[in-house]
Parts: sequence; C-alpha cells; structure tokens
Amino acid sequence: MDQISEPILRTYLPACILGVMILLIAAAGCMNTASAGGDSISGSVAGDYAGGTIYVAAIDAAAYTVSEIRVMETRERPERSQYVSGFVALDAPGEYVISGLAPGNYTIYAWADTDDNGRIDHLDYRDPTGWYCTPSHLTPVKVAVTPGGPATGIDVTLIAPTPYPGGDTNVTVGSGGGRLTVIDGCRVLQLWGMPDERAYAYGYLCGPQIRDWIDYVLIESFMQSPADYEELFIPYIREHMAPANPAYMAELDVMLSGMAAGGTDLYLSSVSRNLTRYDLLAENTYDFMLYYKLYGLMMGDLGINRTATGDAGVSPHLCTSAIAWGNLTANDELAGGVIHGKNMDGENDLRKVTVNSLLVIAVDPGPGAKRMVGIDWPGFIGTFNGMNEDGLVLVPHSSPSIPDWNATDLVPTTFLYRDTLQSESDVAGAWTYWERANGTRVGGHNAGVSSPYRNGTGSVPAAFETDSYGGAVRGPGVVEPDDCLLIANNYYLYQGAYPPAVERVDGYHAAVRPTDYRYRNMLALLDSYREEGRTVGTPEMIALMQSASVSEDYRGTTEYTFIAYPDAGAFAVAKEDLAKGILDAPFAEFAHFEFDEVFERPFPE
Repeated sequence: MDQISEPILRTYLPACILGVMILLIAAAGCMNTASAGGDSISGSVAGDYAGGTIYVAAIDAAAYTVSEIRVMETRERPERSQYVSGFVALDAPGEYVISGLAPGNYTIYAWADTDDNGRIDHLDYRDPTGWYCTPSHLTPVKVAVTPGGPATGIDVTLIAPTPYPGGDTNVTVGSGGGRLTVIDGCRVLQLWGMPDERAYAYGYLCGPQIRDWIDYVLIESFMQSPADYEELFIPYIREHMAPANPAYMAELDVMLSGMAAGGTDLYLSSVSRNLTRYDLLAENTYDFMLYYKLYGLMMGDLGINRTATGDAGVSPHLCTSAIAWGNLTANDELAGGVIHGKNMDGENDLRKVTVNSLLVIAVDPGPGAKRMVGIDWPGFIGTFNGMNEDGLVLVPHSSPSIPDWNATDLVPTTFLYRDTLQSESDVAGAWTYWERANGTRVGGHNAGVSSPYRNGTGSVPAAFETDSYGGAVRGPGVVEPDDCLLIANNYYLYQGAYPPAVERVDGYHAAVRPTDYRYRNMLALLDSYREEGRTVGTPEMIALMQSASVSEDYRGTTEYTFIAYPDAGAFAVAKEDLAKGILDAPFAEFAHFEFDEVFERPFPE
C-alpha cells in the first residue's frame, strides 16, 4: 500500500469566490448579526446536538445558489463569509431570530460547531447540519422577507447521519460472510459466499449507512419530493423493473433481513415509513430515477399516463473518463499497459453522505464467477465503477436518450455491470454479453470499458454507447483523439436504434463541440503532452481528471475519482477531502491498492 501524491498540489478556489471576501461582524455567545434596520426570519432549531455553538445563517438566495453552500463550508468561520447576509449564534437548540435583513429571498442553513473550532466538520458527520425545507420539498426552500413582513416559523432540524463503526466488524453467514475494515484510509467491505450469504452480511454490517443513503441521498437530495418518490417512482419500478429481476430482488430481501438482524432502525424519516425492498431497488437504479425526473414530462408523449415534476434537481448527465494505452503509456511505470481514469461527478448531497459512506467493495462469489471490486455506496448489490480479477473494468457515464417507458423488463445498469464483471474477461466478451443479455436497459448510457492491453495482444478500450433500444461500440478515432479514448455525456457514434429517443434530447454529437468543455479540456492537455514528448502515467492521468473536474461545465462536484490499471491488476481511489476542504477528488490524495490486497483477511482463530 502506498499513496499517490498529486503532481500539482494546489487548493482549488472556485471562480465564484475570487472577489473580495466580505467579513461580517463576529458572533460571540448568543448573538445576532445583520445589517441595521430591515426585517427578520425566526423559528426554532432542534435535532441532533452533542454540544458546541449552533449557527443559523441567512444566505442571499438571489446571489448564491444552494450548491455554493459547499464552497462556503470549506472556509473558516463560514458564518462570516460573503455568502451570509445575517446569522445568529445559539448556545443550545431552541428559538432563533435573525433580524435586520433586507427584503429578498434567503436560504436558511444551520450547523452545530461541536468542538467550537470555527469550521463545519463533515468528516464522519462530526458537525450536524440542517436547513429550512418543507414536507413537500426536502432540499433548501427559499424564505421570502418582505418590507414590514418578518418570516416566522422557519424551523430547522439538525441531522448527523450514522458513521461507520471504528475498527473491524465481521459476520459469518453459512459458509460465507463479510468484514468491514479500513485499508490505507479507505473503508473496505469484503463479502464472500453465495449471493444470499453475501447480501445478508452486507445488510448486517452496513445497515445504518444503507438506510441513510436512501433517506438523505436518494430521497432527500435526488428525488427531493417525497410525493413523487412514493406516488410515482416506486410504483413505476415495482411494475416495470422488479418483476424482471427476481434473483436480485431475492438478494435485496435478504439484505433487508440482515439489516434488521444487525439492529438497524429501518425507519425512513423522509417518507415516514420503514424501508422496503423497493427502496433498495431504487437505490441500485438511482441513475434511472434521475432520468425519470428529467424526462418525466415527456412520458405522456410515449404513452404513459404518469408525469413527474420535470425538475431533475440533480442532472444525470455528469462524469468523465480518459483511457490511455500502447505508445501513449510506453514508460517505466506502465510499459504500454492501460490506465483508465474516471471522475464520478454530481452526487453531492449537502450532508456529505456520498463522501463519508464510500466503500471499496471486494466480492468473492466462489467457484463459477469472477472476483470483483466495486467503488460504490452502501446498498449497491450491483456496481457502478468495477474491476474484476482478469482486469476487466466498467465505469458509467449517462448520455441523453429517453428511456423506453413502456418496457416491463427494465434492468438496472448496476446489475448489468455486476453480471458482466462476474462472467467476462475482456472488452469483446463484455459487448457480446450485453448484446445477448435479457431485459431492457434503463436509458442513455456510455460505459467506459477496458481490460489488459498486453502489448497489443489484448483488448483495445471502448465506449459502449447504449440506450433502451440498442447501442454501438466506439473505439479510438471516431472523433479526436486517435490514440486514446475520452468519454463524457453524449454519443459520438450511436445515433439511436430508435432515433427519436436520442434526437429529442440532442444525445448525438457528430463531432466534438466547442461546448463539450470537459472533453476539450482533456484534449488540450493531451496535445500539450504530445508537444512535450510526454507519455501518460499516473501523474498525467490525475492531471487529466483535474482538467475535467474544473471545466466550464461545472466544478466542485467530483466526489470521487477512480483510476484502474488493468494490466497491472491495481487501482487507486481519491475522494472529496472533508478535512482539507478540497471539493474535487482528483486534487486530493489517492490511495493505491493491488487488486488482491483488498481480499486479504485474517484467518479465523
């Protein structure tokens, strides 16, 4: 085990805060600060609290978006930052009043500075956070302050999700079982045995974290509307997806049993009921849920009587890959082998659940199936960023294409990835598997696929450009560059087996467009490598991932970065650094693992 240091160490300061920092009056004890005169916002603060000063801040919603709270939190004394128009400091939960506010719309955000160190400490949920929302919309809701009209009843609940336990935890289930441990600073979940044994161990060891991911990421952050989730999406997948995946549904049932046996409280506060198998299914197809929101208003045109809000909240069209091999990696480190970098972008919940709960999941299914590693979140029985023992790698990127809403045999992408990795060894085998697989894919998707190159005797990497209706395999040279492969969130080869599904959402680009910013950033960096006579190794791949994470498309949204080395049988992971306030994972420190390393476990006594 070792650490890969970033080649260019720098702290990313988003363009949105490059102006002069406006410092507000400091708060000491119980204090209220805002401009003189004006009106007020008042309410109460309750919820999780383990000591320290509670800050309630009014953020100008006209000047700053909710996503900029993420930037505010990376600085010391966030209550004094340019984002905050006024705040109050409390010694304990209770009533608050922020007075002296100018008319306008505000976001109310609160946190408890548990150890009074002047920061918001998200690592392992040290400092609980909360915001004003409504039962119908769970992300921050704007509060209007009008002349002579104070806003009252603006209540906030502080929440600290459940961190993983310290040390190792183990469970034996029949001839299988599981172990939750820490290797090189990363949480590693080892699972072995038959599918039901692995699923039970998974639920037993990670039950609270699975529940919290569904409560605070899937429903609160992604769907945002409990009504849409309960009345539209869950009934839809219950009818159109669950019946087509009986073996996986059986695993989810066993996972739920393991959660209960491990003592997990199954209550989901966002929807006021206990967690069910369909919530676990929804988590494993969250990408499709985002499609459901984004394209929901088009359902009527396709013969479906359901309409979602049409406001996706979180765009599914994120994530970026770069894959290099051959002459481009002919150096001492890689010797012409494949290096495959992937940014996972956009799954940025305000509570930092997607960062704190990230797992390296090492699955040993026993004879007849291949061992695999997934960089995933608790509750995924499929995988989204995976590598198997033969070096086959699959990573996801959504692409615009309207799903086949009428299909009743929808298969989550995470399930398809797992099935492929447990059975295939190379790029060609993976595509053959996809062509013959039963069921309908859930929508537009670009899979970045690589396997060992072996000095030209192995596989050339590819992008599987697919949707519910068909697909195509894009290799290097379809669009620039000719000697490696870049992947983002549109098709460059596939125009749709059912063209209207792609055409209506502009999913196909005949060439790299000026507005394909992340793609163009990586192209420009590759051109500079060629001009300098540089090959691509780990430092260069990290720089490529950095260039994609801070483009004109977006920045501050890469929660983790995965680098695979198929020829070497190794991988590396970095995630948003909650201690240092680094929002984009490729600028953080990478942990490097040999594939076999994450399967090692102590012999039983």
